[in-house]
Amino acid sequence: MAGFLAAQMLLAAQTTTMVQAELLTTEAAISKYAAIADRDYLLGELKKKEIRDEIIAQGVDPGEAEARLSALSDVEIASIVEQMEEGTAGGNAVVGALLTVFVILLVTDLLCLTKVFSFTRCATR
Repeated sequence: MAGFLAAQMLLAAQTTTMVQAELLTTEAAISKYAAIADRDYLLGELKKKEIRDEIIAQGVDPGEAEARLSALSDVEIASIVEQMEEGTAGGNAVVGALLTVFVILLVTDLLCLTKVFSFTRCATR
């Protein structure tokens, strides 16, 4: 019985000494959770009806697309999310430029420098 207990103690001591604590930096923790959030965001986007319809129209099985997305590395996922954000930002820049041109033309119409819009009146009349 004593030999059996000694063997059990030896095995228990070996498994506990194999476990080591490691210091986890803030950056590592943030990047880990950011990667998880990015992956969840993309999987959520794939579940939207419009996206699923477009994937099917392109001839891709939605289940296969989800499997391939799950197989991507964290760096690849971050790159895709960054490209999606840049695409949205580019669209906003175009809208902002068009709005700026509209305001400039409106002001010049109000100051009687141009006559582009029919709904404006000159300020000096």
